[in-house]
Amino acid sequence: MKRNNQYSTWKRSSLSAVAMRHTFRTIISIVMTGTVSSCANIKAIYSPAVGPMSNDMAAALKDSNPLIIIPGIGGSKLIDLKNGKVAWGDLGFNAYWPSTEKDNKLLALPLRPGVDPSQQEINRIGAKSVLDTVKLNFLPFKSQSIDIDIYRTLFKSLVTAGYVPETINAENSHRLSPSRKPIYQFSYDWRKSNAYNAQKLNEYIETLSTQGSLQAQQQKPLKFDLVCHSMGCLVARYYLRYGGQGLGTRQMPPNLDWRGGKKVENIIMVAPPNKGSLDTLFDLIEGFHPTRFKILKYPAAVIGTMPSMYELMPRPDIARAKNQYGETIDLMNPQLWQTMKWGLLDPEQERILKQIAPGYQSGSQRYEYAMSMQSKLLNDAQLFHSRLDIKSSPPKDLNFWLFAGVGALTDSQITVNTTTRKWTKKSTEAGDGAVTRPSAYAMTDATSAEEGTIIDWSNATFLYSDHMGLVQSNAFLVNFYYTLFWRKYLSTKSGNRDLYTEKEDFNGQ
Repeated sequence: MKRNNQYSTWKRSSLSAVAMRHTFRTIISIVMTGTVSSCANIKAIYSPAVGPMSNDMAAALKDSNPLIIIPGIGGSKLIDLKNGKVAWGDLGFNAYWPSTEKDNKLLALPLRPGVDPSQQEINRIGAKSVLDTVKLNFLPFKSQSIDIDIYRTLFKSLVTAGYVPETINAENSHRLSPSRKPIYQFSYDWRKSNAYNAQKLNEYIETLSTQGSLQAQQQKPLKFDLVCHSMGCLVARYYLRYGGQGLGTRQMPPNLDWRGGKKVENIIMVAPPNKGSLDTLFDLIEGFHPTRFKILKYPAAVIGTMPSMYELMPRPDIARAKNQYGETIDLMNPQLWQTMKWGLLDPEQERILKQIAPGYQSGSQRYEYAMSMQSKLLNDAQLFHSRLDIKSSPPKDLNFWLFAGVGALTDSQITVNTTTRKWTKKSTEAGDGAVTRPSAYAMTDATSAEEGTIIDWSNATFLYSDHMGLVQSNAFLVNFYYTLFWRKYLSTKSGNRDLYTEKEDFNGQ
């Protein structure tokens, strides 16, 4: 199959926050500045079902696959399994307020020796749903809540286009006709390892595949399309390569046999941090501030218990990290973190460590286990990186589509002074404010373009947008439908897919 890279530029107003930071920082800043009403207005959401190609869309939808949305980090609502209160995803009534001792204990994964932080039974939190909206509800009346869009724009557009919302538990739901494809949303505990969540995705798809109503409507072997955003792309990529095998060990790695890829036809990646993001390092060092006023904070010790955060760390060619002597340093080296006293090892985090791990006889013992856990998480993250960075040919009928942002200069360089324990950063690379273009594009080596990419892209589209703005953008939706449906339909109609791919340039105007 011929490959074609398309570069589309779209102007839109830039939002100020990204990924997990965007989800709450923007929301709370809106509340603090009193501009909720202006951001809560309903905007027109693009869908081809209401456009001039609605009839063609109906024909294309009949031949398409069931669709699964996979959100990014912070994109699933987390609840306290004991009482149903929201630990992440809502603010106000019936939700834990950020940074309180109760919330710290709930969000932090266990800081205990010999305990795998990915095991669900040792923690009280569960993923309830994809974060379509964040509810702001400061009075004990549901009618008083204000909804802020997160993934609702994408979901609403797809439903308008003709997809039918389905749940895996709806055993007696109406039978789907061949022209009405189901749409699913995969929620997961984004604090845990992406390899662990790839196992959960494997279980989810296996469950969906056994549904009688889904199999009955298919006129071809059952496959799925995946639409993933941000870190959700890493979960999806790991699943495609390794299925439900998990991370494995250095001595016993999983088999790279693309077992997950055999059940997927298209993966649409939106703002993927394929080679990591420096933003993650800063959150691990400083903690996560949901507002620019820094009144509220998710402490570094809480963030530092989450395996997924380390797996979002940048590769050396993305971070370009140097020490005070101009020498290249490895940001994944546990010894560097111990020297710099970063994250879990910050002396100022002792109070938080005591909150989230009270069962130690002394502070020194608690610190020792924190250091051990941090080293393990860094080493495991390096394993995860190595699994994704192997170049390997996917199944020939598996297509990779990229949508990335180039709307802001993005952090792409860090200098670390190991003597003074201070660091400085620079924003020098085009990106979406969180992910640089080389990271999203999965370049084998960002300093050597001729080495190509890790992923064999079917097409790449770049929009003038920021990280979270991409998935909420009508410019993205126009190009998304073109990629997934119209191109396929029109190329089939013309009888020459490669001819259409090369010669046509749809810009949504």
